[in-house]
Order: sequence, then structure tokens, then C-alpha cells
Amino acid sequence: MSDDDKPDAKRWNYNIHYGEALLERIPEGAATAVDVGCGEGFMARRLAERGLAVTAIDEDAESIRRARAQGEDSITYIEGDALTDALPAGPYDVVVANASLHHMDLVEGLTRLRELVAPGGVLLVVGMAKGGVVDIPREMAASVVDKGHKLFRGYWDHGSPCVWPTPQTYSAVRDTAAALMPTSEFAKKLLWRYTLVWQR
Repeated sequence: MSDDDKPDAKRWNYNIHYGEALLERIPEGAATAVDVGCGEGFMARRLAERGLAVTAIDEDAESIRRARAQGEDSITYIEGDALTDALPAGPYDVVVANASLHHMDLVEGLTRLRELVAPGGVLLVVGMAKGGVVDIPREMAASVVDKGHKLFRGYWDHGSPCVWPTPQTYSAVRDTAAALMPTSEFAKKLLWRYTLVWQR
């Protein structure tokens, strides 16, 4: 099966859109990665395609079952809590949290993600957060773009558990990240997401 024929090649949503762009920030020479809150394994498979030794963890048993069923035997899938369970092979050159940080306490989650990053490694977060009044114009524009994407590209529902509305706000994530990781880069994105990048 060619890469274009694989199911992942036809899947698209906002988490994928912003997550794949962040993969360009993977440091040269990176060898290990962990996908925290991996769901059914889309980003874990993307990391494995780049030659990384990947550990992927999620609390949801059905998501892990579906991830394992998609045939990437090189990925170590763990059903468990990334905040408290021991993770093999850490710390990691690449730590990914795609639409999973808002499932955690913000301070506890960012602290744990930071701890998992090896020296010289990178943390890549795509997150969901609540906006304020200042975000209304951006969210109105996003609604228009959203309709176009869904009409022409479709939208893949990953089927893993969701938390919405998120208890976290953009400003809380930005300020907490700045306090815990002063050199981190926070950016609001158009389609109801933010990205956070930090290199240890």
C-alpha cells in the first residue's frame, strides 16, 4: 500500500493541521518520542514515519485498541495516565501533546510534559482553550474558514474522548507556560487552537 492509499493520508482536522506543521520543529538527530494522550495514534504514526522510536500513552482503552489495530508494530502503546505512570525510555527527544493538555490540570500537565523532554529535545503542543472578548473577531473569521474546510476537505472525527468546553483559557496557558518554561513560544491559531513549542 502506498502512502497515499493509507487511511491517514485522507484524514484531516484542526489538530492534524496544526500538529503536522509542528513536526518541522523536530531537532536534527532526534531519536525518541512520546505522544501524550495519543488517542488512536495518528501523531504517533507520523512520528514513527520520521524514524523515531515512539512511545504513545492514553487512558482510553478503546483508543489504544484502535491505535494498535492500525498496524504500526514499532510503536509502544501504553494504556495509562501520563501524569502518574512510569514511561519507558524517557526522557524523550520529542514530546508531543496534541489536543490532550486540556484534559489535565494545567500546571501539573505542563510540569509533567516539561520533565519528559530530554536535554536538547523539544515539546510540541497543539491545544484547545477558551477565548475572551478580544478573540471574538478571530473566532468569527474562523467560522467562515471552518465552513469552507468542511465543504471541500471534510473533517475526520477521531472518535476518542473529548473535553469541551475546556476549563483552560488562552491567557492561562500562555502565562503558565511562560512561568514554567520562559523560552517557550505560544501562538494562537485561527481555527480554535493554539500551539506551544519549547526546547530544553
